[in-house]
Amino acid sequence: MMKILTQKRCTIGEGPIWCEREGLLYFVNGMENEICTYNPDTETICAYPQELGVAAIAFARDGRMLVTRRDGAFFLDLKQGTTSPMYDETIKISNANDAKVGPDGCFYVGTQSEFRLGLSEKIDGKLYRITPDGEVTVLLDRLILANGMDWSPDERFFYLADTGAKKVRKYAFDKGKIQFTGQEVHVSGADGLTVDQSGTIFVASWGKNCIVSIDPETMQIKDTIPVPTKAPASCAFFGKEMNQLAITTANFGIDTEEDKNAGFLFIQSMNTQGRLPYLLGEKTQ
Repeated sequence: MMKILTQKRCTIGEGPIWCEREGLLYFVNGMENEICTYNPDTETICAYPQELGVAAIAFARDGRMLVTRRDGAFFLDLKQGTTSPMYDETIKISNANDAKVGPDGCFYVGTQSEFRLGLSEKIDGKLYRITPDGEVTVLLDRLILANGMDWSPDERFFYLADTGAKKVRKYAFDKGKIQFTGQEVHVSGADGLTVDQSGTIFVASWGKNCIVSIDPETMQIKDTIPVPTKAPASCAFFGKEMNQLAITTANFGIDTEEDKNAGFLFIQSMNTQGRLPYLLGEKTQ
């Protein structure tokens, strides 16, 4: 059964992530410069205004919040609204987009290309790895729009959506090193994604009213979850049992008279479970 939460309409809802410590689902309203929380116990949504739009959220082992913005990746004190750098400020990470902490305890940050932003013909989107002590490495280049990412349950594979290429690609993963396996699947509007405990990949399909499920072995689409709005933007498992799927959506460029659910948060009860998010500085590999 799918629940629609109408308290908050996001221009672009992105980056859902479960914070077990607080018992809250965090997500962002990027173009409106807000970080939002959903409390499943009270079914309430709160919004916290920010100076700049946030694209993605993660957490560190010590409880600190990590965020990506157009000017890079930072630690954010949500109550104070202040940021502190994660790495040497002479290093420039521009147009940061989706991001997650990996099983090696490092922060993985994707960026948009100048081509995607209409600034030039450069296809220069990247995937960065940022260690807890601030070392920055470029893992991938020539991405159009690095977006949803996650790891297989056994942590041997890494999945990344390039929205501009309409592809979800599978990479071998070992202690922060990745190598393309040659396997990829075409997903129209491929956006944010998550992986369940069986390894199935769930990808938000912007413009296609659905979440697409992908078989991790064949990298072929095996099913869809219908979403009653045009632009699902991301998805993540959450809750005490990690068996609820949060689906953030957008109303950007959409007539809400025609699409009355655009921008709302959707909750889908699942017959499968996700994994708790990895934390910066906490290694499992």
